[in-house]
Formats: sequence, C-alpha cells, structure tokens
Amino acid sequence: MNNVELLYDFHIHTCLSPCGDDEMTPQMIVDCAIAKELDCIAITDHNISGNCAAAMKYAEDKDLIVLPGMELQTSEDIHVVCLFDDLYNALDFESYVKSTLPPLKNDASVFGHQTCIRPDGSTYEEEQMLLVGSGIPLYGLYELVSAHGGIAIPAHIDRESFSVGAVLGMLDPYMGFPLVEVWKDSSLADAASVPYIQSSDAHNIDMFFDREYHSISAEDKSISAVFKALKTMGIK
Repeated sequence: MNNVELLYDFHIHTCLSPCGDDEMTPQMIVDCAIAKELDCIAITDHNISGNCAAAMKYAEDKDLIVLPGMELQTSEDIHVVCLFDDLYNALDFESYVKSTLPPLKNDASVFGHQTCIRPDGSTYEEEQMLLVGSGIPLYGLYELVSAHGGIAIPAHIDRESFSVGAVLGMLDPYMGFPLVEVWKDSSLADAASVPYIQSSDAHNIDMFFDREYHSISAEDKSISAVFKALKTMGIK
C-alpha cells in the first residue's frame, strides 16, 4: 500500500495558553487549518490539554486530523511537545503534569487569559498559572510520556529561549529523544543526525498563516496512522 503525504502543524497554541491570542479558539484554529489546506494538526497549550476536546469535536465531520497534546515546560525550563493519539491519554498525562506545578494562580492582567472552551462551547478561566516550569525533568521524559501512550518531542530546538539548544547547547543521545522539532534552523538536528519536524508554534492567526508547511508520510489519513508515522520517524 502506498503512503500518503500529509501537510501538518503539530505545535499550535489556543486561547488557553496565556500567551495565546483570545481569537485562537479551537474552532478558529480548525477553520484556519482547513483554509491552509492542512491535513493534520495538534493542539499544544502550555502544560495543559484542556482545549483539545473542543478542537477534536469540531473537526469530527471535517477532513482534518487533530492530535491532542501539550507543550510541557520541564523543570529545566525546556519546552517539549507531547503528542497523543487518544484524548484520554492526553488528559491523564495532564493530570500528572498539574500535580507537579507550583501552586500559583494566574494573573490575567499580567500574563493573559487562560480560557478553556468545552466541546459544548461553554467557557471558563483556568486558574492554575501555566507559564511555569513543571516538576518533570528532561532526562527520562521520553519514557514517561511513552508510558502515558504519547510521544515527547523537544520543541523549537533552534530558539534562543526555552529550548534544548538555548539551555543545554546540545542534543545528548542519553536524553532518549528519537525525534525533535525545529522552528527554522535545522543545523543542530542535522549535526546530531536526529530526524525532525517543523511546525509553527503559532500563538496568533498571523503566525499560523505566515508559514511554509511540511508533510509527513503516513499509511493513511487517520489519527492512528499519523501518530504511528511520528513514532517511527526516529527508528532506524
């Protein structure tokens, strides 16, 4: 059977991330992804997966795959995209992440709103401050996320902040990550001979549209096939 090439964006923030624009609702993101002719996306808010269900529900009758996920901030303040093929697994991991966060409340006037949108359209403000490091270290994270049915991918390793490159300056094989994400510059991944994906890390509509998107090869256009393709990219 021939594989299909699917345009993707596996790193998108909604209005639940305090640094995400209020217009970045799950419905708006799905509509914009369809307008950009993407085949698959992932919802990856900071330390939380609360808006994944709404995005997945809205996309049910549309020609778009939505992976549930989050962008975890490790105890070293390194961002890691965590993706799942099952909403239950994503929310189970979210519960664990929340148990490690410091007990701080968000100040929306300083950091921005954290608006969670339920599948029925109702909303509430997430009180837990999300722009903080969790109590989860980078080393051992791949195994931890795998145990929750997901895959962990160090985010935007070429960025000057909150990245493996900025904090540690290198990709250590002992970190255990077979796959990384770059934003624009793939030189660090190339030097380490590690496969990579490229996504928008969009926090607003302009960032979402102002991108050249890339494709992933999958057995078919389904959430399970896309997740399998990601899991096997780093297997040699």
